[in-house]
Amino acid sequence: MSKLKFFIVLLACSVAFAVPFKVETVKDGSGEPIRAGQLIKVHYKGYLAVDSATVNKAATDSTVEAPYFANSYYSEQPLEFTVGVGQVIEGWDKGLVGMKVGEVRKLSVPSVMAYGDNSLEGIPPNSDLMFVVELVHAEKPLEADKFPADIEKLKWRDMGRGLKVYDEKAGNGKQNVAGNVIKVHYTGWLLSGRKFGSSKDLGKPLEAVMGAGKMIKGWETGLEGMREGGVRWLRVSPAMGYGATAFSMIPPNSTLVFRVEMVSSDVDPELAKHMDFFPDTTLLKYENGPEGLRYAVVKQGEGEPACSGHRAIVHYTGWMVNGYKFDSSRDRGQPFAFELGAGNVIRGWELGVQGMLPGEKRILVVPPGLGYGSRGAGPIPGGATLIFAVEYLGED
Repeated sequence: MSKLKFFIVLLACSVAFAVPFKVETVKDGSGEPIRAGQLIKVHYKGYLAVDSATVNKAATDSTVEAPYFANSYYSEQPLEFTVGVGQVIEGWDKGLVGMKVGEVRKLSVPSVMAYGDNSLEGIPPNSDLMFVVELVHAEKPLEADKFPADIEKLKWRDMGRGLKVYDEKAGNGKQNVAGNVIKVHYTGWLLSGRKFGSSKDLGKPLEAVMGAGKMIKGWETGLEGMREGGVRWLRVSPAMGYGATAFSMIPPNSTLVFRVEMVSSDVDPELAKHMDFFPDTTLLKYENGPEGLRYAVVKQGEGEPACSGHRAIVHYTGWMVNGYKFDSSRDRGQPFAFELGAGNVIRGWELGVQGMLPGEKRILVVPPGLGYGSRGAGPIPGGATLIFAVEYLGED
C-alpha cells in the first residue's frame, strides 16, 4: 500500500472514531435557564467514549456503572465555575448553556472540544469524552454595568495625584480600611468607553486585601473609606494606574474608569499582623539619610544596632511609587538574610538597614541611583524610585 493510500485510510479511521458533539437531557430541571457569564455548581461524571453503550445506560440507570476518569459525587464537592467564559472545556461551555437547576445532561464531546492532543490523568491524548452533568446551583445573572453617556457630568471629587471619585451610592455597612479583605464587583473601561474587564463577566466578585499592594494605587486610595453596599466610580490617571506599561487590553498611558460595588469588607486581624501595607508617604516624618536616601522609622526596636559585617535578617516588602508591589518576603513566609557591607543587595538597603535595632521597622524611599539605576531589574523599570518596608529581626 502506498504512503498516500495509507494516510487516507488512517484519516478515514480517525474521522470514523471521532464522536460528534451531542447534548441530551436525561432529567428535566426547573427555574430559569442558565446563560453565559453565570456562576454555577455542577456534579458530574466523566468517561472515555470508547464504551458509549455502557455510558448511555449508566446515564439513565443508577444500577449500571461505567468506568470513569472523574466523579465529583465521590468527593461530595460540586465543581464551581463561570459558564461560557473559557474556564472549562469548550464542550462544557457550549453544552451546559440553557440548563435549569436539577437538570441532568449527557454530553458527547469530541477531543477537539475537550483536551485535544494533551493528556491528563486518566485521559489519553486525542480522547473523545462523555459526561453526565447535573446542575445543582446557579447564581442569579448579574446586570452588566454601563459606561456613562456623559462621563464629564458625574459629580467627581478630586482626590489629588490624578485620582477622582464619584459616589453613586453611599453604603451603610462596615467601612473599608487597610488590612481588610474586600469583595467587590467592578467593571473597567478606557476613557473612550471601551470595556477591558469586569468581575460580572465571571459571575463572582473580586477578592483582594486592602493595602497589600496587589491593586493599582488608584484602587488602594480610591476604595479606602468605602462602606459595604456602596457604589463608587473611580477616574484613574496613568500615574495611579498602569503608567507607561501596557497591561492586557489596556494601552500604555491610559486613563481608566471603574465602577466598583463594595460587596463586603471584613477585618482579618491575623492576616493584617503579618502584612506590610503600602504607606501614605505624604504623612510620614522622614529623615534624610546618606546619598539621597530618605527613611522613616514606623516602629521602634531595641538591642544592638545592625552594622557592617553582620548577617542581617529582615522581612521586607517593595513597591514602586504607584503602589505596585514587586516583591515581599512575607508573601513567601520566609525572612531574607544578607551580609551588611558585602555588596550583595542594592545600595539603598546597605545604607537603610545600617543602624537598625532588632524589632525596628523602617520605610525606605530609594532613588534610582541607590536602587536599580537606569537599567531596572525584572518588573522594575529603569529610573524607578522604590519604596520598601523593612523590619530588622536581628543578626543571624
